[in-house]
Amino acid sequence: MTVCLQELCLSYGSKPVLDRFCLELACDGLTALTGPSGCGKTTLLRMLAGLTRPASGRVDGVDPTHTAFLFQENRLLPWRTAEQHILDVLPRERRSEARDYLALAELEGEAAVHPAALSGGMARRLALARCVALGGEILLLDEPFSGVDQARALRILSRLRQRGTPVLLVSHEPAILAACDRVLRFDGPPLTLVD
Repeated sequence: MTVCLQELCLSYGSKPVLDRFCLELACDGLTALTGPSGCGKTTLLRMLAGLTRPASGRVDGVDPTHTAFLFQENRLLPWRTAEQHILDVLPRERRSEARDYLALAELEGEAAVHPAALSGGMARRLALARCVALGGEILLLDEPFSGVDQARALRILSRLRQRGTPVLLVSHEPAILAACDRVLRFDGPPLTLVD
């Protein structure tokens, strides 16, 4: 899958975040986006997911309705158990797979637990498991391992690689970046590819 971003422009008030931004991106395996906070990485992910529309320019090669997006906030429902969060996004014929997604995120023993009883890192892993269960042609993950210890994050990243679904993730963590197939380094705003 190749995504082409053509002449994207977007400003928040008087602050340009994307200024005729162009990028051709091979989205296979694990691709990391990194750069200083506020440079425009999240905005770029949101455009790929169809959550933010550019003022001008085009995004080709990805159908926003076939993406799964992990927000920086976990957005968990306090009245739903960990397993119910997964069941909520699975089609009926795949409900038997719910525990597999909890296992992917190393939450095997937490199926009946509500979010308030989870640590910050566990809640983050549940949000990630739910995103992966939602599926799609590409996973767009904004800081997927914040609050997750490095060894566990790397194990989960390895499991994501084995699934074969392209992953585009934002991270600042050197170990996560080193485990990805490619790393795009940005500066900004406006968003600029450094290398």
